[in-house]
Order: sequence, then structure tokens, then C-alpha cells
Amino acid sequence: MSAPKEGKPKVTVGRVYAISTLLAVIIAIPAVSVTLIMHYLVKAEIFMTLTAGLITLFVAMGFGYKLAKKFAKVPTAEGA
Repeated sequence: MSAPKEGKPKVTVGRVYAISTLLAVIIAIPAVSVTLIMHYLVKAEIFMTLTAGLITLFVAMGFGYKLAKKFAKVPTAEGA
């Protein structure tokens, strides 16, 4: 096993929790807010409200996936 490089930041449990919480907020807040806006302000039917919430959820999940790939860079094996 090789020692971690001096220039790379060490992955800590706190950092993992912070990034996970940030990604959860990025995914959840848009879906919840669109659902609430559709239900209370637009007064749409429940099926339309749920459909809009689910579409927003999947779009936010795609954005969160792209963001997670930037946060979690997999170290390459040296000498392989």
C-alpha cells in the first residue's frame, strides 16, 4: 500500500456526510417545491401534481449524479 499524496485532500467521514447531505438537498428540494407549488398555487389535479413532482425528481437526480461524479473522483491505480 502506498501512502496518500501530500497535495490530495484526505477523504473524511465528515466530508462524505457533507457532500451526501448537499446532494440530498439538491435532489429533494426542487421536487418538493414543484409539488407544493402545483398543489397549492396552481391548484392542479393530484395526478398532474404527482407527475410534475416525479419529472422534477428525475431531472434533479440526473443533475445530482453529474455533480456526484465531480465530487467523487476515483483514484487511478499507479503502475497498472
